[in-house]
Amino acid sequence: MEILVLRPDYAPMLTELFGRIAADPLGGHFHPHPFTAAEADRICNYGGRDRYLALRVNNQFLAYGMLRGWDEGFSVPSLGIYVAQELRGSGASRLMMEHLHLTARLSGAKRIRLKVYPENVSACKLYVSLGYQFSDPVAEAEQLVGFLEL
Repeated sequence: MEILVLRPDYAPMLTELFGRIAADPLGGHFHPHPFTAAEADRICNYGGRDRYLALRVNNQFLAYGMLRGWDEGFSVPSLGIYVAQELRGSGASRLMMEHLHLTARLSGAKRIRLKVYPENVSACKLYVSLGYQFSDPVAEAEQLVGFLEL
């Protein structure tokens, strides 16, 4: 098991994971970009300041995480994470989150932001346990916005 920075030769494994995300009934909670082979190739060949990582287990990607927004000029990156069903409840989500936090800190971030649907109770509990602070929900907003001070 290892967490890897994505690179060009990982595009086939990321494409496979993207197919799983698209087919996952809970995948609708995670929609940062299209889950296509072209997008997997773009991400694996990406060379900017944003960060894209995957958790590989037995030569298969089972989790995916990102810190985005630096390339658009934001000082606070947005974090996104997906963990395959067979790893949910195993501690893999916490591992990925902590790795992304360290990556952000080492990249100069002072805080991180994320969005989560309130009905995604397990994710909300994880984020609160990691120290994220959520503002009161806005009536029009479907998702809660949380921040973590690094």
